[in-house]
Amino acid sequence: MWARKHYYAHAALGTALVAPLIAMEVLCPELRRWFVAKERFATADAQLLLGFLNLYAITGDDRYLQRSVSLGEELLAESIPGYRGPCWGYPFDWRINKDEVWHRDTPFITCTPYCYEAYVGLFEATKDRKHLEIAARIAEFVHGDLRDSETGPDSAAGSYSPSDRRRVVNASAYRAFVLYEAGMRFARQDFLETARRNLNFVLDSQQNDGSWHYAMEGQKSFIDNFHTCFNLKNLFKTNRLIHEDRVEHAIQRGFGYYQQHLVGTDGYPRPFAVRPRFQLAVFEIYDFAEAITLGSLLGTDHPDAAELAIRLAKSLISEYQTPPGYFVTRVYRGGIRHRYPFIRWPQAQCFLALTNLIIFNRCRSGESCGQGTDPYIVHELINNGTI
Repeated sequence: MWARKHYYAHAALGTALVAPLIAMEVLCPELRRWFVAKERFATADAQLLLGFLNLYAITGDDRYLQRSVSLGEELLAESIPGYRGPCWGYPFDWRINKDEVWHRDTPFITCTPYCYEAYVGLFEATKDRKHLEIAARIAEFVHGDLRDSETGPDSAAGSYSPSDRRRVVNASAYRAFVLYEAGMRFARQDFLETARRNLNFVLDSQQNDGSWHYAMEGQKSFIDNFHTCFNLKNLFKTNRLIHEDRVEHAIQRGFGYYQQHLVGTDGYPRPFAVRPRFQLAVFEIYDFAEAITLGSLLGTDHPDAAELAIRLAKSLISEYQTPPGYFVTRVYRGGIRHRYPFIRWPQAQCFLALTNLIIFNRCRSGESCGQGTDPYIVHELINNGTI
C-alpha cells in the first residue's frame, strides 16, 4: 500500500519501490506464501458454486449439488454486516489512486452480483426458499446501499461501493442486471426503475466504435479485455429479461469492437485495446476465462462468439493447464509463465467458464443437460428454441 501510494504520487520513486515486488511476482511468485496469509474471496467462492451447479446440471450427480449448498453456507458467513442485506468485497485494503483507499471489507457491486446469482442458482436447483430469501436481501443492498449519480435526464451511474460516486461503466452494468432480475423476480418496481436508469448510463457510455472506457469521469480511461466482457455479459443477461432492440444493438457493436481490437491476430485475447507504454503481461488467463463465458452466453445468437469460446477453451486446456490441473495465471514477455495458482485469479473463473461452455455445447447439440438446471444459460437456450 505504501509503495503504491508513492507510485501514484511520484512515478520514478514509486517505480523503484515497487520494482522488487514486481520482480518477485514474475520470477518467484511462490514466495508470497511465506508472508501473505491465505484469504477467502467471495467472488471466487460464488463462481466455484456456480460451476458446481453447472456440473450438477450436466451430470445429475448430487455430490456437486451438495458442494454448492455447502459453499452457499460458507459464502453467507463471509458477507459483510451493517448493510440492508448480505454483500461482499475484498479481504484487503485497495488503493485505487494516490488519495483514495477502499478499506478491507468494503462491499462492491463487482463482487456481490456473483453471490446473487449463486443463491438464485441454489434456489432453482434445490427449491429451498431460504436461498431465494437470501437473494432478495442481497438485492436490497444493491438497490438501497449503493448510490446513483445523475448523468442525464433519464440516466444515472451506480456507485462501485456505498461510499463513492465513481462512474465506472461495468459497475452500472452489474447493478442494472441484478436489479432487473430481482425486480422481475420479486415484483419490485423501484428496482426496475433504478435498473433502467443504470442501463441507460451504460448504453450512453458506449463510444461510436462500440467500445467502453472503464470509467466516464475526468480524462477518459483505458479500454481493456475483461471489463469489456463484463459489460457485454451483463447487457446480454439484462436483455434476455427485457428484450430491447437498443440493447441488442449495443451488444452487436460491442462484440464487433471486441473481436477487432481485443482479440489479436493470433486469436488470443489482448489485455488492452491500446497497448500501454509498458505492458509486462502478454496474456492474462483471466481474459481467456471471461471470453469463454462471454461466448457461452452470446453463442446462440452470435456464432463468432461461440467459435471464439471453443477455440480459447482448447488453447486453455492444451497450452495453459498444468499437470496437477490448475491453470497458468499469466504469460509475461519472454514467455515467462506465472505458474503459482490463485483461486481468485484465474482458477475460479476458468472453472466456471469451462463448465459454462460444456452446458452451452451440450444444450446446443440437443443433449440432456442433467437433472439440475442452470438458471441462466439453459434458460436462455430454451427461450431461443435451441433445446
